[in-house]
Amino acid sequence: MADDPFVAATAGRALFGERGDQVLHVLMILAMLSSVNALILMASRVPVAMSRDRLVPHILSDVNTGGTPAPALFASAAVALAFLFSGKVDDLLALLSFFFVASYTLSFISVFVLRRTEPDTARPFRAWGHPWTTGLALAISVAFLAGSIRTDWANSWKSLVVLVASYPAYAVIQYMQRNSRTAP
Repeated sequence: MADDPFVAATAGRALFGERGDQVLHVLMILAMLSSVNALILMASRVPVAMSRDRLVPHILSDVNTGGTPAPALFASAAVALAFLFSGKVDDLLALLSFFFVASYTLSFISVFVLRRTEPDTARPFRAWGHPWTTGLALAISVAFLAGSIRTDWANSWKSLVVLVASYPAYAVIQYMQRNSRTAP
């Protein structure tokens, strides 16, 4: 497996013959296309929301007559291309995977904290299987983070710095926004 560039296709070929390899390649391509579609939709809408909250330049909140956030879409594409051409895509993916799982881990923890500290709060959305499913997701996330720290410290510490710095950055932006509203 260590020298195989596409282990799933090799396993498909071993299980289903020569066609298994082709079927898995087609399935992977279809899965990648749907993932790209979802990422394009998400990557352009996050800057729109951030712009409306005055966290990034206002132009990113503009949408065309069809409802497409064109400036945010072009900005997202430009950032993606810059990372692609930087040759550091693997490092970026390592940083982002750690950062996203760390963020998810904090979200899972917050479900437990809020259920304990605010038990009477209305919850229009129920976490199915809570506390077992939430606990399982939390345990898997913590295991991923521990494994990443152990095996990829070079990228993990950078993600931790970004995660820890994100709250003070948010607090500064909020402070500046409050002061800009009260200024004459």
